[in-house]
This record gives sequence, structure tokens and C-alpha cells, in this order.
Amino acid sequence: MCSRKKYNIKRLLFSHLKKEHAFWSYDPSSVTLARMGDNLLIEKVLYHLDWDDIMKLFEIFPKYQIKEVWKNQLCPLGNYFDKMNILYATILFDIKNPKRYIKIQTNRFIKNKINDGLRIIAANGINI
Repeated sequence: MCSRKKYNIKRLLFSHLKKEHAFWSYDPSSVTLARMGDNLLIEKVLYHLDWDDIMKLFEIFPKYQIKEVWKNQLCPLGNYFDKMNILYATILFDIKNPKRYIKIQTNRFIKNKINDGLRIIAANGINI
């Protein structure tokens, strides 16, 4: 696909995200397509937009990149996003046992966050 078409799809998705107020927590002057990384665009589309827009992601990004963003950003959301995660796992990523996969990814995320916190504590010389 030519880069112009990819850019036009990104611009369309970005426009849809703005209409959905997906950037409510960001400084409005900092929210531009040029400043937004691909992974944040993928995350926001998966979280806020409908199926047709999600399918557009697969036209401009490789499946493995979309899956990585989903696995690292949306899987850990737990019960709040459970049904959508099961749908994504089953339909988009052909995962055979989605509940188990999501639980493993969520536990891995939590373990990594705990380990990050312990590294910060150790680096700052704080005794527990």
C-alpha cells in the first residue's frame, strides 16, 4: 500500500478518535497526528472506535504490531474490558483459549509492574 493511502487512513482514524473525545486527558495543543505514535493510535482505535475502523488498522499496520499493542495495553484492563478482549483474541488474533491467554497476559503485566516498583525502590535505597 502506498504511503499516501496509509496516511489518509491514519488521518481518518485520528479524526474519528477526536470525534469520540478519545484524547480528553491530553493537552489539546499536543494532540496531533504528527506527534502521535503508531502504537498509541492502535491502542486508541481498539479502545474507542467501531469494527470498521478497527479493520482499517489491519490495512496499515502488521497484525503482530496490533496484537502487541492489544496484549500490552488492553489485556491488562481486566474485567472492565473482558468481553471485548475475548472478542479480539478470538476473532482478530485466532487465539484458541482466549480467557486463559488474557489471564496469563494480565498476570504477566501485574508481575512486571511489581518488579518495576521493586527496582525503583532498590535503586533509591529504600528499605522495606
